[in-house]
Amino acid sequence: MDREEVLKILKLIADGKISPEQGRDLLEEFIESYAEERSGRKFVIEVVDNFTGKVEANIKLPVTLARFVGNFVKEKDANFRIGGRVVDYNLKEVLDEVIKTRESVEIETEDKRVTIKVEE
Repeated sequence: MDREEVLKILKLIADGKISPEQGRDLLEEFIESYAEERSGRKFVIEVVDNFTGKVEANIKLPVTLARFVGNFVKEKDANFRIGGRVVDYNLKEVLDEVIKTRESVEIETEDKRVTIKVEE
């Protein structure tokens, strides 16, 4: 854990820039992300063509990076496309749920299957 980051959060609380509750939340998130970083868990998105069985994409990111990227998904961009079709799933919500529960999610259209999961 980075001591400097913890001290910065404590200084924000001491200076009254954030509440103690906000500081606690930041520290909890920081500790959680540190534990994830050390665990080596990977967030995986695999796209398979249903007709050929060919894997078209196999993306693996450290969980901490996937969570960080998820913070930049805007609500209007949250629904995503599979094979040119808009799929009615909120990408940020799916990402958060998969990371939290460690249960994989499969989304299937007539021509593509997307599996989203966390690997240890």
